[in-house]
Amino acid sequence: MYARTVDDAESRLSELRHDELSTVSLSACALLSSLLSTQLYPAAAVPLFVGAASLGALSIRAIWRHWDFVDRMADEPDAYAIAEVHAYAARDATMARRACYADTIRGWTLPTPLTPDPRIATVAIDLDELATELEDATLELDARCAVACRRLLTDPTTSPLLNNDFPPEDVRSSIVRIRAGFAPRAQA
Repeated sequence: MYARTVDDAESRLSELRHDELSTVSLSACALLSSLLSTQLYPAAAVPLFVGAASLGALSIRAIWRHWDFVDRMADEPDAYAIAEVHAYAARDATMARRACYADTIRGWTLPTPLTPDPRIATVAIDLDELATELEDATLELDARCAVACRRLLTDPTTSPLLNNDFPPEDVRSSIVRIRAGFAPRAQA
């Protein structure tokens, strides 16, 4: 991304945030008006409620569009200059999330009586090492690598681990990229 692209993304994010806040506020006002009209002017209650429900649907759409844009921007390294994108990605780097990711990995790599998934079996050692590093509180994980870890473990469309359309070699290279994001935690 270029500086101009980051500026455009930041302004788009601002527009989406404004759209989200305005539709949610308007929906809440319409719902409140609907409730008040049941006492003051009952004939207007149903139309106001229908309007509030419609605006509620638009609010959900606005919230989803905002979230989706931030989530897509989390894949762009230069977008981390935008505070909201960095904060969104930093949630994946918390110890609580890292522990969840490690538990997911441990669940996949434990020996089971069933035939293991060949994609997971070929990288089981690498996944186990990643899980160990995720659980290590003395290590800090870069936010971008934390997002990459979440996508590797949970996104069936972009994860080479979960999507058989990607070559198996991509799984190992993804794990290597994620593990490169670990660094010793700074002492406070």
